[in-house]
Amino acid sequence: MNPETKRTFKVAILLCLVCSVVVSSLAVGLKDIQNQKKEAFRQQSILSAAGKWTEGADAAELFKEFITSVVVDLEINKATDRYQADDSRLDVAFAQRTPEFNDPLDSAADVAGIMKREKYSIVYEVREEEGAPVTVLVLPIRGRGLWSTLYGFVALDLVNAADGATGLKVKGLTYYKHGETPGLGGEVDNPLFKDRWPGRLIYDKEWNVKVEVVKNASTESEYQVDALSGATLTSNGVTNMLRFWLGEDGFGPYLQNTLSGTTPPATSTDDPPKHSAVSGSRN
Repeated sequence: MNPETKRTFKVAILLCLVCSVVVSSLAVGLKDIQNQKKEAFRQQSILSAAGKWTEGADAAELFKEFITSVVVDLEINKATDRYQADDSRLDVAFAQRTPEFNDPLDSAADVAGIMKREKYSIVYEVREEEGAPVTVLVLPIRGRGLWSTLYGFVALDLVNAADGATGLKVKGLTYYKHGETPGLGGEVDNPLFKDRWPGRLIYDKEWNVKVEVVKNASTESEYQVDALSGATLTSNGVTNMLRFWLGEDGFGPYLQNTLSGTTPPATSTDDPPKHSAVSGSRN
């Protein structure tokens, strides 16, 4: 190898090393900022679903003003103080890979296509002012679309909760993470699609989930939302994840307990579960 070629290789290798050091340093140095931006976007999504987001506002300040985070034990359908809402072990990704924090779902229960349901989840209570009744409850949801798992929040309007199951309506629906096709399934985060949700009824008198996304939704049905054009599988995925998370293996029993006033104060969760979504043991 002639000297000129050697010098070229040396310069190329040195340049690669310098670039790798710079990129690594930036990644480490900007990690905290990235995490802050990620958290701000999550808070904005929750506020948006609850109808409390104002464009250009400080998400952290609005979140602090209106939102209370509550940890729910999904095995016994109660609030719990066993974990705090900022505990990293309650992260969905951690729960999915940690057996003691998830329950595998059998095929009959897994209509959302998530395979495992976390044992603990965080819900968000919305109050107009400190000490006031909860007017909106925001629930995390996720499920399979066409190409990806969609992550979002559905907000429930509790203003008419005294009327029972039929008094609950959708306040809002947002998605903050997905990999659906832009212009088709990706329209789940389009404001035009989001605007179709407020006011939709959710349950019948027996707490069966009736809200759904359908093609050519009937204007006479308070349960139906018009589907995304050209995105049947994504639209079906939205219906399926709502049926799961608002149903008996999701937050359904917790909602029934909460609205009936039977949910006790947050305590340790050593009581026997009311039902199980574990594979092979679903009642």
